[in-house]
Amino acid sequence: MDTFNSHNTPLDCSVLENLFLEKGILKSFNKNDYFLRQGDKDRYVGYVATGFFRLSRIDSNGNEWIIGYSFEHDFVCDYPAMMQNKEASVNIQASTGCTVYLLSFREMNDFWETDMNTQRLGRNMAETMFSEIAQRLYSFYDTPEQRYITLMQRCPRLQERLTLKEIASFIGVTPETVSRIRKNLLYK
Repeated sequence: MDTFNSHNTPLDCSVLENLFLEKGILKSFNKNDYFLRQGDKDRYVGYVATGFFRLSRIDSNGNEWIIGYSFEHDFVCDYPAMMQNKEASVNIQASTGCTVYLLSFREMNDFWETDMNTQRLGRNMAETMFSEIAQRLYSFYDTPEQRYITLMQRCPRLQERLTLKEIASFIGVTPETVSRIRKNLLYK
């Protein structure tokens, strides 16, 4: 699978994955079911066994903006809202049928406190997520074409799994702009 979330590659998260597989509650989601709705309190972290989720945010004008995805072997939650015990700032919705292992926030906190190695892993994961979010923010100073190219280089098969509309929303443009970008790239 392509690496959509860069935090999957550099860190060895096997001990955390094993925790979910051993102690997590397996739950199935149908396509379009919500793992979490914007405004709700998030109490669970999920480990995606199959399928993938779309993370989106509804702005004050009622427009939906796709801000990310969680694919197989990814973790899924609204981490900032959970850490601050606030209402979710995103919707997390199944893009396909999904199976997810769930752990409560309390179980996760207990895990992080078991020893120095797990604390270090948690810190490294948080730092990697921060870096990923910063890079996403910086990318909006690039052209839409460069954002599209970067996304396709990172995830070459992504366009097989997502609609043109979803890709456009993720890079912050219209579907027509993505079509023009694709056409221009074919001629280069």
